[in-house]
Amino acid sequence: MWPWVFLFVAIGLVGVFYLGGGYYFSNIIYETALKSEPSDPADLQRGTIMQISGKGDDRIIRILPEVDAQDETKFDDAIVGLVVGESLVVAGPAERRADGSQERPVLDIVGDRPEKGDAYGLTQDVWLSPDQLGWKTKDIEIRTLDGREFPAWLVEGDDPRKWAVLTHGINAARSEMLRMARSLRRDDYNLLFITYLGDPGAPEYPDGMVTYGREEWSQVEAAVRYATDEGGRTIVLGGASHGGAVTLGFLERSSLAGRISGVILDAPASSLRDVIDAAGEFRTLPIGDLPIPESLEDAAMAVVAFRFDVNFGAIDYIDNEGLIEVPLLTFQGTDDQTVPLAVNDRFMRQGSGRDGEYVVITGADHVLSWNVDRDEYEDAIAEFLKEVD
Repeated sequence: MWPWVFLFVAIGLVGVFYLGGGYYFSNIIYETALKSEPSDPADLQRGTIMQISGKGDDRIIRILPEVDAQDETKFDDAIVGLVVGESLVVAGPAERRADGSQERPVLDIVGDRPEKGDAYGLTQDVWLSPDQLGWKTKDIEIRTLDGREFPAWLVEGDDPRKWAVLTHGINAARSEMLRMARSLRRDDYNLLFITYLGDPGAPEYPDGMVTYGREEWSQVEAAVRYATDEGGRTIVLGGASHGGAVTLGFLERSSLAGRISGVILDAPASSLRDVIDAAGEFRTLPIGDLPIPESLEDAAMAVVAFRFDVNFGAIDYIDNEGLIEVPLLTFQGTDDQTVPLAVNDRFMRQGSGRDGEYVVITGADHVLSWNVDRDEYEDAIAEFLKEVD
């Protein structure tokens, strides 16, 4: 009798492990990958300015991040923006000092020069609006076929035939796409920085969850229609992270996909299932600090599918043969733990993006490829646009 008791107890414990663990990790997946909750792009880290010294190209800013700063070393090798009220300091990579402060070269100051003791907020977007780049901007509304309106920035270029539609990532802001836009601007493109469901000023998601292109694709379609109506003949799509999935969702679902001339993606979430699976490699069990078994990841995704009505197959763009039939350029950072390298290795080397150009930036975290290697990033886009044009 006792062997059967032990067997039933063991089965019960295994069931508790997978049901309880699956539920626990489904909450993490919801919070990090599904919940629509736009954040302040200048609130990644906070701190105090200790000093700005030097003149011209030799200016140095010394800053002291708060003790509990998020992602403490994530931005050390990156160009960042330091937001001080209405002013902005564009600062280069950090050199750390023994007292915990950082020294960064000052690349530009937009607005008034900050003073010692001023509080700053760090943004990886670097600039928060096209105006901070010196670009004249129009605030417009993009209307979908069902009558919903979405705010957008329009930066007019010198060639009315060339347009770019730029789509930011989950809970980010339009400003996320300004770095990608610089090379497009130099090539005379008209720039549309769009919003989608859940963004400030846009309609809300019915259930408060992003859908990786399943619903948001119509907002890209509306922007493409706007560009076409304004004379656009060469239309490039740009998407970052979840915005990459939204872009791929448009290509899969829209009748206007054939009007697209090229696609630029930065760390695209090309398959949510792959993203969850690969990101699990960087997490551990809450007890014992042990790796998460792959079977538990599968259980968590099954719980997600049930609890949140997520159809993983409908938002997997990796194995969609023929999805991208125009020039494609994809950027990926080696240190990305949000959309890990393995995801887009498969997308670009085995899946639907395999005929595109793949630029991997060593040391870059999620959507930080431009910040870590600005020259390689912008040169790659410039070369890509020669193929598109």
